[in-house]
Amino acid sequence: MRQAEFESVSRVIAVMIARGFLKLQFVGSHQKGFTFNEILVAINVIVIAILGYSLSTVGVIRGNLTNDNITIAINLAQDKMEQLKAQKQLVNDDRCPSAGDHAITATGTPNGIFDRCWRIFDSPLGPQLKQIDVVISWRDHENREIVVSTLVYSE
Repeated sequence: MRQAEFESVSRVIAVMIARGFLKLQFVGSHQKGFTFNEILVAINVIVIAILGYSLSTVGVIRGNLTNDNITIAINLAQDKMEQLKAQKQLVNDDRCPSAGDHAITATGTPNGIFDRCWRIFDSPLGPQLKQIDVVISWRDHENREIVVSTLVYSE
């Protein structure tokens, strides 16, 4: 008796499930295009991809600016170093940080972002050696500074 009841209940459930699938196929066959929710999900995926790309692009641009400024700073330091080395007589001089060239551009003219100062002092490595330090500092998205040093033999 119980087995007969179970079989009849399982047949009823099977028929209900089959009717449900038939209704799904019937409703789905008349649908054309995308639902509003599907469009929203697609837009969100696209926006997240574009946002990730733009953030990496900002990082690349910032890195390029930093590299450009480092190159300019090295050139400014090298120019001043050559000027100081060309002097006949090197005298001890400390122009850091208060004196020197302030707010210069890549060509050394005023109204730039770079500060340049220098020090000339006796080297501890020998009595006739002078050490020259040229310091370039600037601010792009953070404070930066490079120091270029050399030794010069003076008679």
